[in-house]
Formats: sequence, C-alpha cells, structure tokens
Amino acid sequence: MTPLAPFPAVDTTGKTYDYVICGGGSAGCVLAARLSEDETATVLLIEGGHGDTPGMVSTPLRTIEIWHSDYDWGQSTVPQKHCHNRQIYWPRGKVIGGSSAMNGMIYVRGHAMDYDSWALAGCRGWDWANVLPYFRKSEDFDRGADAFHATGGPLRVTTDYTAHPVMDALIDAAVQAGIPYNPDYNGATLDGISRIQFNTRNGQRASTAAAFLAPARDRPNLTVLPGTRVEKVVIESGRVVGVTCRRGAERFDIGVGREAVLSSGTLESPRILMLSGIGPAAHLDGFGIAPVVDLPGVGQNLHDHTLLPMVFESRDDYPFPTDPALPPMQVHAFLRSHPSVVVPDTQPLFFSVPAYAPGFEGPMNAFTLHAAGLRPTSRGEIRLTGADINDPLHLDPNLLATDYDVQTLVTSMKQLREIVAQPALKDWVKGEVYPGPARNDDAALADYARAAVGSYHHQVGTCAMGVTAQSVVDPALRVYGVKGLRVADASVIPSVPSGNTNAPAIMIGEKAADMIRAAHA
Repeated sequence: MTPLAPFPAVDTTGKTYDYVICGGGSAGCVLAARLSEDETATVLLIEGGHGDTPGMVSTPLRTIEIWHSDYDWGQSTVPQKHCHNRQIYWPRGKVIGGSSAMNGMIYVRGHAMDYDSWALAGCRGWDWANVLPYFRKSEDFDRGADAFHATGGPLRVTTDYTAHPVMDALIDAAVQAGIPYNPDYNGATLDGISRIQFNTRNGQRASTAAAFLAPARDRPNLTVLPGTRVEKVVIESGRVVGVTCRRGAERFDIGVGREAVLSSGTLESPRILMLSGIGPAAHLDGFGIAPVVDLPGVGQNLHDHTLLPMVFESRDDYPFPTDPALPPMQVHAFLRSHPSVVVPDTQPLFFSVPAYAPGFEGPMNAFTLHAAGLRPTSRGEIRLTGADINDPLHLDPNLLATDYDVQTLVTSMKQLREIVAQPALKDWVKGEVYPGPARNDDAALADYARAAVGSYHHQVGTCAMGVTAQSVVDPALRVYGVKGLRVADASVIPSVPSGNTNAPAIMIGEKAADMIRAAHA
C-alpha cells in the first residue's frame, strides 16, 4: 500500500451528480467506493480537508504527529464543569479518510448486545445478526475466514506483529491478576485482555481512503473534490436538490440528482443540518436561519468514551518503540466494573510511551495504562455559535456529569493497579507517577479523574437514528422531514458501542450503500 496521491482539481460548475457524499471520512470513502460500483450512477465525494496522504498519516508510529498539525481540525470542547472547567482537545482528521487517517488504527466492532439494543429501541435491521455481514464484507483478516471474519475485503486487519516487550509483560500480568487472555475480541467473546487488531497493510495505515477509495479512484463515474466544505443542502419543495459549497472565499452550488448523504462526522453533520434549517427551530431562529424542519434532536445526545492516563515510571534502560509499522498502543482489555454488569463497561488501553494529561509532566522512561469508560451515561450537545461554516462550534459533551461515569473510571484505575502489582511487571515498574500512591482512596481518585480525563475520540450520537421525537434519522438513515437526504457516519449511532468507533462507522457506510442502492434499483 502506497500513500494516496493527491486528487486533481475538478471543475464542478453547473454539474449535477446522482449521489453527492458530503464528507470523505470513515463512512464517506466507503460510500463513494460502493455507490460508484454501479457504472450507471455518478458519484461526487466532497472532502473539506486535504486530498493527499503525507508520511505522518501513512506511517503508524507517527500518529501523534498529526495532532495540532494542518491535517487536524483541532477541535476543543467548552470548559467542562465536572472536569475542573478544563477544555478537552478533540483531534479530527482534516484529510481524505477523515479520522480514519489519524486514529490509532484499532479495529473493534463491539459487543453483539450493543447492536441488539439499537434494534430493540426501534432501529430494525441494525441487530447483531444483520450488521455482522457488513463487518465481514469489508474485512481482509490476516488469520483467515471463519464465522466472525472474512478475507478478500478492502480493509486489512492485521494481528501478526511483534509487540513492544512491555506489552507482553502486561498481558502476563493481567493473566496473573485473573483476567483471561482473549486471542480474538472481535470473535465469539469480547471479555479479557488482547493484542490489538490493527487496520494496517504492509506496515502502513489502512485508512478508508487507502483501503476503499484508492482502488476506486480511476472510475470515470467517481469524482473526488478535496479542500471543499459543504455549507448546507439546498431544499426545494421538501426535497434536496443541491448542496452549497465553500472553497476559500468561493461559494458555489452542485446539483443532486438522487440523494445527498452527510458523512461529515459527529461534529460536522449536525452543523450542516442546522445551517440548512434542519434542527431545533428556536436555536436556528437565534442566528437568523429560517427553520425548514424543526428537528429538536439535531446536535443532542453527544457522548464519548472517556480515557484517563495512569503513568508508570520504568527502568532507566526502558526501550522506546521504533517499529514504524506499529502505533505505540498494542494491548487493550475489555473488563467489567462490577460482577453484576452484563457486558464489559471499561476498555483500558496500554501505551508503550508516557502519555501525560495536559498540565502534567514526568519522566520519559515510562509507559501508560489508560483507565477508560465504555458506557457513558452523561449526555451533552453541539450548538452553533454563528451562521457561518467557519464559526466555532459549541461542543459540550457534559463529561463526568454522572456518578456512574466517575466511579467507572475509579474502578478502572483500581483494576489497572492490580495488574501492575503482579510479578510479571516487577522488572518494568519503578513506581506510579500518576495518579500517584498518595491518591489512595475513591475520593482522591475521583478528583484525579476530573483533573486528567480526556477523550477516547469516539464521539457519537448527534444525528441519532431512531423512532422517537428526538431521533434525527430513521432506521434507513433518512433525515426526518426531508426527501433525498440521509446521514451515514458515527453521528447516527444512538448509543456508543463497546469499543473504538471506526469499524462501526465503516459498517454504517457499507450498510447505507446497500440501502441507497436498493432504494434506486
């Protein structure tokens, strides 16, 4: 796999496309590739970020370099009142492939009950039995096909690699602490400690741009337009007939023949809806945006997995990771915060490097075990601050607003301390830097959680799929009250699944493509 070559400049003046996909991220690249398989349909993919793939994007070890670069939209939340009024940094991919081009490449589907719960809440067709074929459709699993995995798909899943030596010690320590080793958390069971399965191929990142879009880019019916932001959809007589775009100071319209699909992600898809007059009417009125459809759920239900670093100083000769084909996180676990919990609700993530929270510092000969909450009960919102696409968004996930979310992190920290105390790590650990041994009761650990918690970068829910008054799209991902408009990305997820959200977003793209093609067969 070679880095994606830049896409050439394209003149779309006066043109109409059957399908206009607004956002070339995890789901958008999948949609573009699948919909353009129909040679009779014209497909336009519009991406607001860069259209190339530099070395820091394609090289797994260099992932952290993308943060705060020009390939990162670099969003931040408003001050979080339950987290010592800190702003939480949210990196988002400003490049073709979206956040699949800057994430940790961790391939996780989640628990079957995640999807069964969606179906039970009214999203028929989204139960585990119905979504598993779409996970398998994408997959090229390096261990071969079985009931849970497939080969031959565009998305490589890599399990065969040599991990950093501290990772092997962490697995041994977890087993000594009574946590079972799970060789395939994307298989029959989620529970246990596991080597991470990566979306890489031949030592390079397998973003959706590299995996799905690159093989399709020369199709004559597929056009890719990078460096262009979609401001709004154009609605006439209740139907989407075009999209208004912005490239620098230039503004122009592109026609939509059959459907427009918003795939701009959890932060941008609700913004486009609201700028189009689709959202909470009173909120839109406040910015002079004429309401077209009063959908109160647009921008609501914002939630995210929590990630909290615990840093441990290691020996003086601690080896730093050097393999360019591997990111620094190579092991994670799926655990339960209490025996009564039916499915895992924590996902500790292990880094072979120190990952200090902003404002914290310490030795570099260290590694990090992240406590993590999988099933947040806190909910927040996204709001406009102005009627222009460049106005900052009001991002408020309302982190740690519930006792459950705080106590889950406290329990996760205790579980990690139990792992670190095992004999397998005695030659690796000098001492605990953060939270530090002085924080030895629940109240002190809870305070550390509020002082240092960050994001797992798994924001979902702001265009939630469902059948309630707060739902934004129906189970076919069609926006309520507008014809010819769907949303297909992580924003439609009604409740976040158990684990990293890139694989579910890809699955949503696969399933959406089939639903769209069926509607226009």
